[in-house]
Amino acid sequence: MTHFADKGIDQLDRARLLQLYEDDTETLISTIEMFLDEVVPAFQVLESLIESQDWTGVCGMTHQLRPWLGMVGLTQLEHRLEEVERLAKKKTEYELIRITYLNFTEKLEAMQPVLKAELQLLTK
Repeated sequence: MTHFADKGIDQLDRARLLQLYEDDTETLISTIEMFLDEVVPAFQVLESLIESQDWTGVCGMTHQLRPWLGMVGLTQLEHRLEEVERLAKKKTEYELIRITYLNFTEKLEAMQPVLKAELQLLTK
């Protein structure tokens, strides 16, 4: 089954960014920088929680990280992380949660250069 987020995953949700920041470029720059420098590394902690099958920890961590994805225009990834959280809440089979998360992280890695390019455009 194809997930709706598979289409156009390499694009930022510009409508969401406009809604959140309007003309406040400085705040957007700061948010993207913080996301890349501080939030992205936190996904390694989430991966450890998944590996140890700490579903309570996974739910708490995904709940903390999800809004950040939307704040930098990665709305489609926000929905994918929400799926990981939903599966963890239901204590779904470990392998399904792991595969869902690995798919998410693959897309997250692919979007980091897009965010860095956006940052370069914004800081010119």
